[in-house]
Amino acid sequence: MIPMGERPMDDFSKRMTVNIQNIKQEQVVFLRNSDIFTITQRGVTTASATGTLSGTKVITISTTGVKNIRTITVAAVSKALGTDYTVAYGTTSTIITFGANQTGDYVVSHDYGSDKIYSDFPRDDLTIGSYPRIAIDILSAPIDAFGIGGTTFITDVAFTIVVYANKSDALDGYIQAIKTAYIAAPKDFYYLSYVKPTMIGPTLDSADKKSEIMQKNIDMLGMFNVD
Repeated sequence: MIPMGERPMDDFSKRMTVNIQNIKQEQVVFLRNSDIFTITQRGVTTASATGTLSGTKVITISTTGVKNIRTITVAAVSKALGTDYTVAYGTTSTIITFGANQTGDYVVSHDYGSDKIYSDFPRDDLTIGSYPRIAIDILSAPIDAFGIGGTTFITDVAFTIVVYANKSDALDGYIQAIKTAYIAAPKDFYYLSYVKPTMIGPTLDSADKKSEIMQKNIDMLGMFNVD
């Protein structure tokens, strides 16, 4: 854990207002980009959208079912989510909007297809072929004053990642891969300042899955988020 005094205030100032939808989308994309499941398991294909920008801010990817942006470069310079651009994922097209006009050739690496990593929980009517699967949800987001008499607040966002599979060993492997990914990148997020694993839960039979599917969770805490 990083003590508050060791994190400079300018790190906080670049963060957006705490927004649950943005947080969940960023975490879903992080797991998809971390290849916890292979692209074959997810049912997606990795592709690159290319073109040239001439003092413009928007890239539109006219591909159905884009699930995650892996990387973006413009004029061979890497761009970062939030700091440089935002993404609006759509059913038939995805729009990338930069904070400033861009000029140069761009390459957008992305996955498109069906996927098995979502910010909601699997329906009870899914068949065993729809697994393995990952769901993410917010557990709590308590808000406290950042100081006396001010209008700034601090929020620690707790969220859970639930993995579903038909074998216990597979569950353990996926959970370990998730833990490793977050430990390697605790400060690599835009909508959360610092993310750490806090707990791994037990393996359980998943309710309403006819004893065919088991589940296991790993909980995370996104700390030091300032409104």
